[in-house]
Amino acid sequence: MNISNKSVTVRVPGKLFFAGEYAVTRPNGLALVTTIETDFAVRISKSEGKSRLHTNVNLHDFEFTLSHISFDKENAWNFALTALLKTLSAQIRNLSALTEEICVEIQSEMGFGEQKKGYGSSASVVCGMVNAVNEYFGLELALEERFEIAAATHFEVQGSGSMGDIAAIMYGGSVFYQNHHRIIPVEIPWKTYVLQTGKSAKTSEKLKIELSEDFFVASDELVIEIATAIDINDFELFKEKLLENQLLLLKNIPDGYMTYKLSVGLNLVNSHPELAGKISGAGFGENIIIFAKSDENIDKLRERLKNYEIELIESKISMRNK
Repeated sequence: MNISNKSVTVRVPGKLFFAGEYAVTRPNGLALVTTIETDFAVRISKSEGKSRLHTNVNLHDFEFTLSHISFDKENAWNFALTALLKTLSAQIRNLSALTEEICVEIQSEMGFGEQKKGYGSSASVVCGMVNAVNEYFGLELALEERFEIAAATHFEVQGSGSMGDIAAIMYGGSVFYQNHHRIIPVEIPWKTYVLQTGKSAKTSEKLKIELSEDFFVASDELVIEIATAIDINDFELFKEKLLENQLLLLKNIPDGYMTYKLSVGLNLVNSHPELAGKISGAGFGENIIIFAKSDENIDKLRERLKNYEIELIESKISMRNK
């Protein structure tokens, strides 16, 4: 084990589901997820006193010792502490042998509580912690091992989930994901934008909605068709299938899935042939992800959206991790 006295900073992307966000919650369910670059970062450095967790969001610091990481399930730092404990325990049998302490700083512009942007902040915390701890302590855990630790952490703390967000954020780029079975890289050839409504929605509550088997079958088929359109670089087919997927959700998800702002944004985006928009994630607020074959009308669209207090942001798909 090589404990470094220098600091380690790991940048972490956010995730946006654009297909299969409900179907992937069941065994073998399929989804397409992309990751976008964010300002989210986890920094670890040596501490002169106790170990400490600190963040720029509205959360109190938490002090502890590495040799005895103890906390209750109601601790607001549960995701970070569980990720820390599981990552260290993967390579270090006796944590009591650790004599140095660390300072962990989490910087996030993803929002917190009612201001969350819907980019998967809890998954970003977990993946960022696992990667930063692995690098700082020289644990040399492979990407697959880090994914398993992050997935186990997120599932244990949240109590549910498909791990699609963990898969996307840990691997980076865009992925075709099969619940707990496969992670296949996907290369999206078009520019991406995010339309933000400014309304937060807690995804875990929305994913408890009961849906029919016919819905799941149709969703999986559309995920495969959308992935195929990406693979052959057929934007028109991609948009057609993305809109079919959107319609499937609108027909099956209870009222409230598409808010007024999401409705306005979706109609304005998809009125342009060279743009394809889809409500990201579980709906009920948050974002629309936009793919652009051409961005010739983006400035005009941005100005129109401002009239509805909707923000359009150019985003960049993150690099793949190793």
